[in-house]
Amino acid sequence: MQLYETIYIVKQDLDNKALKDLEEKYENLLKLNKAIIEYKENWGLRNLAYKIQNYKKGYYYMIVFNGEKETVSELERNFRIDENIIRFLTSKADSIPSEPTPIMKYKIEKENAENYANEVSLETSES
Repeated sequence: MQLYETIYIVKQDLDNKALKDLEEKYENLLKLNKAIIEYKENWGLRNLAYKIQNYKKGYYYMIVFNGEKETVSELERNFRIDENIIRFLTSKADSIPSEPTPIMKYKIEKENAENYANEVSLETSES
């Protein structure tokens, strides 16, 4: 088995349930093909560097998994068929990430700052 990293981008106009279903679909596909998911991240809605199929934004997902070459072929075949997938890239990985990627760290910090700001505004409004 080889360690792979796949990043895929989903259309921006899907609702949360459809996004969750799509994420589960590809995780189950990997499991059916005897791949072991080692790490995953949902980077959320992000701007694209350039328009792709008239979309300016997309939901980014990253999966690191151990699998065979055939597993990658099957995953990419399904990505090509799925009209909700804008782009994808699979590459061999050297190691399993031990900490969140810089994109995920930024997302976590931003969410923490927003939560803190909401708490502070609630406290000041109650006074």
